[in-house]
Amino acid sequence: MSTLAGLIDAAGDERASTAIAAFRREHAVHARRWYVFFAVGAVLFVLALGASAYIAQFDLIRLFEGVPRMQAFLARALPDLQWAKLAGNATTEGSLAYWFYALPRWIGLLWESIQMAILATAIGGGAAFLLSFIAARNIGPGRWISMLTRRLLEFFRTLPDIIVALVFVQAFGPGAAAGVLAIALHTTGALGKLMSEVHENIDMKPLEGVRATGGNWFHAIRFGVMPQIMPNFFSYALLRLEINIAAAAAVGYVGAGGIGQDLVIAIENLRFDDALAIILLVIALIFVIDLTSERIRHRFIGASR
Repeated sequence: MSTLAGLIDAAGDERASTAIAAFRREHAVHARRWYVFFAVGAVLFVLALGASAYIAQFDLIRLFEGVPRMQAFLARALPDLQWAKLAGNATTEGSLAYWFYALPRWIGLLWESIQMAILATAIGGGAAFLLSFIAARNIGPGRWISMLTRRLLEFFRTLPDIIVALVFVQAFGPGAAAGVLAIALHTTGALGKLMSEVHENIDMKPLEGVRATGGNWFHAIRFGVMPQIMPNFFSYALLRLEINIAAAAAVGYVGAGGIGQDLVIAIENLRFDDALAIILLVIALIFVIDLTSERIRHRFIGASR
């Protein structure tokens, strides 16, 4: 018996050694393939990066040469503020009030930009919310419908806000409506992609449970998907609102409403101090929106969990 047991142990050790050797050979083959793939990918990436830099005429020397010119521009844009007169009224040269002499008008235009961003986020976010369920591969109603919806979202996402706004200004005339539509289209594409990817990472067990009880596709979405994705959708929508505030200021450059109209007028008239004041107001507004939406987002996500 002991001899038989020894033979069995020896045979088992030999099989284990053979399996380990085969695994190591297979692992070595896969490792070599991965190294070759990585090396070829790295070379192609470097070549593509170099070609892009050459075509775009990206030159570090030109960048360093442009630093003094940037400093000269900022010197022209910065007002001649005087500490002793800083708190003076709007007629006192050297005061903050004198620099922000058109603050009431700028605040009104900023409020228009905020309204544009909110409306565009609501329209684009609503469309993205609906289309994202169709675009997701794991929960979409059909393969071809999902693929076509993803292509549609890609098309919306690749349209630059300012170019679309220019087209809409030509179609509908100058004003905030053209800006809202342009931003809403890009918001639909961007949010739709993000949310469809969120859908593709959900736990499918709740959907299986809903379908097992006789629920249809709409029931599975309502009771199996939405409870899982709503915190993420709310978070992405608030982030998109912050981005759309800046976009609303930019599309005004082509006459699509908002603070951007005064910004382009200031630049065209070489009033760089006015342009800098408007830019600082937009930055301050984005800071406020970011801090506010961050608090709302954290409270919503915390309450949802």
